[in-house]
Amino acid sequence: MEQDYKRMMSRMISAAGVLFGLSKRIDYKTLNRYVIGMNESLTLDHVLLEASRCLKDILNYQLFAFAVQDGERLDVWIDPRMYQEPLSKVIKRDFSFGSPRQHIHFFADDGLDRSASMTFQEERLLSHVIMDTGGVARLYVLPQRRMLPYHDEILGMIVKTLGVALNNCLNIKRLESDAALDPLTGCYNRREFDRLIEHHIGGAQRHGKALSLIMFDVDHFKSVNDTFGHSAGDAVLAQIADTVRSTIRQEDYLIRYGGEEFVAVLPDTESIRAVELAGRLRRILEDRDICLPDGGVIRKTASFGVACYQNGWSAERFVKEADHLMYQAKALGRNRVMPKLNVHTGESLDEMAYNFGDFTSCAMT
Repeated sequence: MEQDYKRMMSRMISAAGVLFGLSKRIDYKTLNRYVIGMNESLTLDHVLLEASRCLKDILNYQLFAFAVQDGERLDVWIDPRMYQEPLSKVIKRDFSFGSPRQHIHFFADDGLDRSASMTFQEERLLSHVIMDTGGVARLYVLPQRRMLPYHDEILGMIVKTLGVALNNCLNIKRLESDAALDPLTGCYNRREFDRLIEHHIGGAQRHGKALSLIMFDVDHFKSVNDTFGHSAGDAVLAQIADTVRSTIRQEDYLIRYGGEEFVAVLPDTESIRAVELAGRLRRILEDRDICLPDGGVIRKTASFGVACYQNGWSAERFVKEADHLMYQAKALGRNRVMPKLNVHTGESLDEMAYNFGDFTSCAMT
């Protein structure tokens, strides 16, 4: 009996060792994939998004947060938002300096009441200082999975990668911020778009990921300037840009392409999702009140063209496809999305009647 017990225990220990080794290999493979994404990211938001996804896959965190001080500004990223209030006490203690301007960012809408607040056991919160950022930065993680010995090493590698990537992003931000942004809308400008689209086409080709563009034009924009003046036109463009930025994902880019034309670059987005987003943006803009400088209120619509990247396309060909579809939308009566997709999801057929046409070769999800 004793020998049987020892053999059983030996087998259990051996099986546990195999499972431990398998788990470790999977986690390190996950880490390597996300480290590549972090190093290829061009903005602070994207670096942190990749880091949060990595830690979610490996530790299934209960809370992820990052805080960085840059001069008198303190930026804080939190996922999920319901931990904002208790975490703020920790951050105030760790960043004990004056009264900086705090800017809170969230990676996604978690569907919870924004006023809801959840507490956590602070002694379980892991905190790491990020070096090489040129400022003060901290990473906070509250794991839900049991921490294994090698997880400390993985966290250390993420912290080091964050330090290098964030330092690069902050330097780029300081050097290129003014040159990359449209001063009226705060969107990226045409020159920055040319750089971004080449970068993301390269990534799509290397990693086989989807990439979509939404190009849209404000309908009858000239009438705003003619009727209310150019300051009113500026207000329309700025508020439309704010509305779209608040609707698209953190990892998407919004560009003022020229005049009243805008482009949204959607990395890792299949065509059907891009068309659905364009349809949602169309409805949101159609229903939004735009406040004019004289106190008046108007509403403006927009026409949308959606293109999904095809292997072998140049950046010029990609943009031309979205531009062509946008002008089709305008020719068909404006305030619509092209291509159309015939899907019914409970909304009116006018809202969700889209037909994919030449986009059937794009992967669907």
